[in-house]
Amino acid sequence: MAAANLFRQNSDLKGQSQRKDGFSAKGEAFKEMKIETDFQKKTIMSTIDDISVTMAAEHRLTDYHFLSIQRCHLCNQFLWGVRQQSYQCQTCGLCCHQKCSSVGNLPKCDASRKARVRRFSSISGTEFGLPLEELFQLTDTLTAPYIVIQCTTELEKRTREAGDNLFEAYHRPSSAEEINRLRSTLSSDGIIEDHSLKSFDAPCIASTLKRFLRELPKLVITDDLYAEFVEAAKIQDDDLATNIICDLVQKLPTHHRCTLIFLLQHLCHVCQLQEEFNLSDPLSKICYAFCHILIRPSWENIGDLIGNTEYHARVIELLLRSRLCGEKLPQSFSIPVTQPQQKHSRISSRDQMRNNYQHLTTFSASSNSPVQSSRIEDQAWYWGDISREEVNERLHDTPDGTFLVRNASSGLKDNYTLTLRQDGTNKLIKILYEDGKFGFAPPLTFDSVVEMIVFYQHHSMAQYNRSLDTVLKYPLYRNVKGCGSSCERSPISDLHKDYLRKQHIFSALTDEHQTVSQELQLKHLALEELKELIVVIDEQLRLYRDYQVQVEGQGLQNSRVTEMIRTLNSRLDSVIEKKETLEADLKERASVSRDFVAKMNLLKPELASLQKEIELLNKCLLEKSETHLDHFEAVEVLDSAQRKSSFSGHDVEKTWLVTCNRSEAEDLLIGQPDGTFLIRPSSDPSSFALSISVREEVVHCKIERRDTGFGFSEPFCTHRTLPDLVRHYKNKSLVEHNEMLDVSLKYPVFQKKFTPT
Repeated sequence: MAAANLFRQNSDLKGQSQRKDGFSAKGEAFKEMKIETDFQKKTIMSTIDDISVTMAAEHRLTDYHFLSIQRCHLCNQFLWGVRQQSYQCQTCGLCCHQKCSSVGNLPKCDASRKARVRRFSSISGTEFGLPLEELFQLTDTLTAPYIVIQCTTELEKRTREAGDNLFEAYHRPSSAEEINRLRSTLSSDGIIEDHSLKSFDAPCIASTLKRFLRELPKLVITDDLYAEFVEAAKIQDDDLATNIICDLVQKLPTHHRCTLIFLLQHLCHVCQLQEEFNLSDPLSKICYAFCHILIRPSWENIGDLIGNTEYHARVIELLLRSRLCGEKLPQSFSIPVTQPQQKHSRISSRDQMRNNYQHLTTFSASSNSPVQSSRIEDQAWYWGDISREEVNERLHDTPDGTFLVRNASSGLKDNYTLTLRQDGTNKLIKILYEDGKFGFAPPLTFDSVVEMIVFYQHHSMAQYNRSLDTVLKYPLYRNVKGCGSSCERSPISDLHKDYLRKQHIFSALTDEHQTVSQELQLKHLALEELKELIVVIDEQLRLYRDYQVQVEGQGLQNSRVTEMIRTLNSRLDSVIEKKETLEADLKERASVSRDFVAKMNLLKPELASLQKEIELLNKCLLEKSETHLDHFEAVEVLDSAQRKSSFSGHDVEKTWLVTCNRSEAEDLLIGQPDGTFLIRPSSDPSSFALSISVREEVVHCKIERRDTGFGFSEPFCTHRTLPDLVRHYKNKSLVEHNEMLDVSLKYPVFQKKFTPT
């Protein structure tokens, strides 16, 4: 009642309250009511403040989060805070401190003033930044804000009519100018005119929708339940995790829960359209597009998103698979959810990966030539008494690593000679024998020649002679008549096994490299979020420091400003520390990725060499088979080898290496499917240029030539030749070099022209 009686004196009293000496100047109203203590006066003034806010003219004042530094339109001082810094009128755009709004002398609310008092980026789309509860009245037909309904409906319509790839649209950023232009089309009710959307492309509409969801005061999945959602996503059992997450959704505020279900329905529709138009993208791609928009920790714990990005995406993926929204994912997206790796097991997983690689690269030659007896006479590679000239004839044109053992020319018992094909010549190596032990040089350690040969089928001969850095690869068997090892079926079998083994290693390395690359992309996403947060905190610190200088210049002290600066500095140090830790981890994982690339590049020439050796042996089989049966079996071996590989235009340089300029390349590629490419000379004589069709456009990328090889940038210049680079990016996306190029080198521009019939 006292506050109500004093409300008519509110203006007078507030004028006094802003002065340093408080209520001492003109407190006649307090004297008339016999109110003398400061406590009573301040209590009444606080009550008047509350009444003033509710009766502040016709303004629609609400808490608002500003993305840039703003000033109060009443006192012309900066607005404080990182989020929800002050009030904003949703009708006229007036911005003011909470304390200034309670003065009672607010100007009349006039919507026509909006453009004069607020900058364009803030006045356009005033529905942005409002709580969901204020954006729409929940009914049977209205379960989400108008802007969400309109944007999602338009995007789905675009796909049905024109086949737009919405997975790409949600990943492709749009300019801030375009987003603000779309926001400016919002009416006072938050509705976009239907004809207005037609002038914007799909990425702009998708980016505007994401911006709207990101600027909500409370995200769709509120931060008070954030920890519970993340813990549920860590559960290994998919069914149990899904049930817990669905229960948590029911705890969300009604407007948040309905909006989330509507968005899940939209994402299911997007997946259905992807399958309908044969657009092959993994479900995880759309989940990662929304993983920091629908769920995010509070600003105080923003660093948690570094390690929880995968769990954010898993929450969305589990919700999509749960049919909580009443929609079913298409069959092609029904692959079981991949459980993210636990952070505490990352090091052990890496060690296990290395162990797997070592296991793959450990080749057991004895499995190709099984040793059934320790007697040398029982071994197929032992030729007994055979002359040196005949050995040279047998080993002529055989691949490096082919070997046989014969009796020494001296004719002494237990004296043998190993003949090894190396660098296109035959190397004769005497096998020493003394006191029941065999070897190539003292000390002699092998109990038999068989044991020694098996050992050097596993280990390099460089232990004996540095110039012989090879293992005993291909035994020359004596049980087939004819010209020698080049027409032997067993060496061909060994070559095929070795080729398939290394091909398997190469595939395993490729899979591991793709896993690490995906992890790097996630960490880069988290790093960008932290950099953005650092910029925001820096701006706020600069604002407070400027204000502190103004206050101190007037000889005043403001403990609130000092405390806020201290808090922001502490928060900034914490975020910077997390950023540096993440950057160090990124550097380490990038090194692991480069190691995989280096190992794959080492295997590529070995695979090519093996392929040539196989072709040589197959050719020799056809030429030198002595019987019709041998000839038939040789043809069968050759046909089997040829069936293992099918024609690919990527292996024929003529299909993609084209001598043309930039404009001619665009003429060749315009209108071609995404992934159609060619490589042409660059304006820089020391490099080449890749031209590729992406989203109905032709994009050009420079291919650098360094001492280490070809590539798009360091440290990826590791491909020895251009064909190696083309084969590498045949199934690997270019997104690691440019986030706008999520496409691989799918179709050489002249592939059809050179395809064999």
